[in-house]
Amino acid sequence: MNRLGHICLIAALSTGLCASCLFAQSSEVKGSTNADSTAQSPAVNAEEEDTVQSSRVDGGQEQQFVAALNGSGLILMEDTLSRRLFLGASFSGGWDSNPENAGHGAASGMYTLSPYLGIRAKTPRTQYLLQYQPTITGYSSDVYARQTMNTASAFVVRDMSDRWKWDLKATGSYGQDSTRFLAPQQTVVVGEVPGTGPNAASYLPNAGTVTYIDGTLALHFRRSERDAFALSASNSFNRNTGFNEESSVASTRLSSDRGLSPTLGLTAYGQASHYYGSLNCESFGGGIGVRWQARERTFFSLSGGPQLNTSICGKQQGFSYSAAFSTRLSRKSQMYMLSDYQPMTSYLGPGLWQRSASGGYQWQATTMGTLSVDLAYVSSNTLAAVSSYHGTYFDCVYSVHLRHGVTVLYSYRGAVSSAGGTSVSRNVAQFSLVWSSNVGQLFQ
Repeated sequence: MNRLGHICLIAALSTGLCASCLFAQSSEVKGSTNADSTAQSPAVNAEEEDTVQSSRVDGGQEQQFVAALNGSGLILMEDTLSRRLFLGASFSGGWDSNPENAGHGAASGMYTLSPYLGIRAKTPRTQYLLQYQPTITGYSSDVYARQTMNTASAFVVRDMSDRWKWDLKATGSYGQDSTRFLAPQQTVVVGEVPGTGPNAASYLPNAGTVTYIDGTLALHFRRSERDAFALSASNSFNRNTGFNEESSVASTRLSSDRGLSPTLGLTAYGQASHYYGSLNCESFGGGIGVRWQARERTFFSLSGGPQLNTSICGKQQGFSYSAAFSTRLSRKSQMYMLSDYQPMTSYLGPGLWQRSASGGYQWQATTMGTLSVDLAYVSSNTLAAVSSYHGTYFDCVYSVHLRHGVTVLYSYRGAVSSAGGTSVSRNVAQFSLVWSSNVGQLFQ
């Protein structure tokens, strides 16, 4: 155990005691709350999950929500200010049972430092949101070296006319794969509720350094107040040095949306994908879907259809689907659920089909305290090029919101996974001190 590790661990515990004392003395009531920003981050993101979502299903004025990269919740793009700067930082200390996601790892004390920078800007026809966050991790044990994970995202939307617009969504990450478990969570947008995606459980053993890039360019045409079309092209790239393999997917999608009412809409879509890298084959499919705003704060969507794959893919034909649900149970509590069975995954390696599910509950227990619980599961099929995978993830976080954008978090998270006959389990208990300049919101 080196001297720097001792110093950082002692500093983390001391900060925790000071923050607890500050909470005991604080009497200021905050009206807004921030989300858990120390839960595990799927920095290697699932490309099928939107990080941008609108709250209306018809042709009316839409509110666009974008996931805050530091896990603090959702950012509302409709802002009266033409330019807004987001700043933040978090410092954590605690205990990690398996820092390198190894089959047999030794426990160690740990600490993380994670600064955050974002900027949102707009002109009369264009909106931008750029975000960047690194996570730097150190350990009190000499067995483990310092690790870093860098994550960045961009969202741009341009209104070319009253009927035409295009948007660009991109995200990328680079660093030690095991650091993803400690990095701030990249939130998934489920209606108006921030959630944890099922890929929170996607932790490969001994994956080494990961490089992940995913981007989507989409063109939208609104034919009438109720009818709209969209054509998109996307590409994702994933490389893990631990396996010396690369997996990529290039996809196109054409969809048609029909608003039956201000709260109910139908979708028909067709899509085609090309896998390249360690796996080379094609996949084609289509289907229909429904989006329903059951009430002001209840959102539901379901879509699915047949998916046909070429013989090189192993003739794994199937029926794909994707479902999402979120609701505000009361003024101080909300929940979400996600489930899908989809092809086109690359972050787990060159697999073809993935089953996943996740859900969570968020409760504003006091005027200053919020409790969050999340559970996620993901699995993939066995192919000739890659073994099957399955993993489960759980977290429980209690956050205390102090003055001046400061939040104290006490969290536990655990994951169990298996890939290629190697099983990995990991548990982390930590205290975190977070500051953010009102970046995102847990309860919108």
